[in-house]
Amino acid sequence: MPKSSNQKLKLIYLMKILLERTDETHSITMPEIIEALASYDISAERKSLYNDIENLAIES
Repeated sequence: MPKSSNQKLKLIYLMKILLERTDETHSITMPEIIEALASYDISAERKSLYNDIENLAIES
């Protein structure tokens, strides 16, 4: 069971964060991503985020 109701939306919020805060010349660090997700009441671990980002790249 997800830790919060927003946990199910982790991929969507991750995509939103990446679209809003990064581009070809600006990157974001993993701690910044984790902090941004926490602001949406979503907990995330570094290792799972790497998989999530890979899944988003494949789906794009």
